[in-house]
Amino acid sequence: MENRSRNEERDAMDEAARRVLTNRQQRILQLICEGANVSEIASDLSMSPERVTDEKYKAIQKLRAHFGV
Repeated sequence: MENRSRNEERDAMDEAARRVLTNRQQRILQLICEGANVSEIASDLSMSPERVTDEKYKAIQKLRAHFGV
């Protein structure tokens, strides 16, 4: 039962990400979930660490707004 609920939450988050986030923001959050740090992401995406941090912040704000948190 707990796994089902967790899977449903993960599916809802994935759907929300597709709806409200840019492709870059989706990729940044995906890399963070995979354990990459800001410097690694910046290097991988040819961005400054400051830009990665800013995009991460914007993505989280968009998801919070989407879910009403």
